[in-house]
Amino acid sequence: MAAAAYSDEGFHGRLAAHRHAVEARLAQLTPGDGPVPALLAEAARYAVLAPAKRLRPVLTLLAAEQFGGEASAGALDFGCALEMVHAASLVLDDLPCMDDARLRRGQPALHRRYGEDVAVLAAISLLNEAYAVTARAPGLDAEQRLALVERLGAVIGFRGLAAGQISDLRDRSPLTSQAALHDLNHQKTGLLFVAAVEGGAIAAGAPPAALGVAQGFGRKLGEAFQILDDLIDVSSTSEVAGKDVGQDGGKTTVVSLIGPEAARIEMRRRLDAAIAHLDDAGPGPLSRFAEALFGAAPAAA
Repeated sequence: MAAAAYSDEGFHGRLAAHRHAVEARLAQLTPGDGPVPALLAEAARYAVLAPAKRLRPVLTLLAAEQFGGEASAGALDFGCALEMVHAASLVLDDLPCMDDARLRRGQPALHRRYGEDVAVLAAISLLNEAYAVTARAPGLDAEQRLALVERLGAVIGFRGLAAGQISDLRDRSPLTSQAALHDLNHQKTGLLFVAAVEGGAIAAGAPPAALGVAQGFGRKLGEAFQILDDLIDVSSTSEVAGKDVGQDGGKTTVVSLIGPEAARIEMRRRLDAAIAHLDDAGPGPLSRFAEALFGAAPAAA
């Protein structure tokens, strides 16, 4: 399975084009004027269309290029469905009964702007709309759509985001190893990265062997990203991060377990492990994106 040709010169332009495509498609997929109650539509758009990096849908498009040669309309819609799931999870995480956050993506958390009742209903609507968007994704056959819907269920359900959040909230047993932390973080964060990369491969019609590569890359990339997020929580400000920081106080994280400097080295190790999964696929957009995303991380010891 050969990676798509991807020149250094065109990388940043292609990345910007992907982000633009995601923004435009999200605006089309989220409700506007029409039969949807105006307040619910407004809240959903507030949650989904707030300024963001769009890492997960961009990963889906890059994976489609990596494993199939082009980013199709089907890959774009599945990436947007994942972004809806991600936005919904943030809305729920921010609620007073969860993390009680005041700021998200540089603006007031959804429940602080519209109320908790509207926030819950908007999140539920986005989760369900993600399934609908995937089920009607253009250019895919029934088997591909079914596989992608199954990925969404795994991300959201009993072994996914909900499981990770309840463990984070209610499991008071101490986490004393990085392995245990990475398992928890995989449910909270990593599954979305895995689904993004696998989804791009599925939408591209990649062979079964590619899915193992995609899964390995996505998991390690998610682990590295969670360490980065933990570092931001202890070293950044709300204004720079665009969200509340200091939220991990009292929780065990990789940073609290081994310290910031060791965590940065561990983050680089996880990134290197992610890229190593792509060796058989050859250099391509996924490895370039990973390096760009973590470009400031120190080299592994």
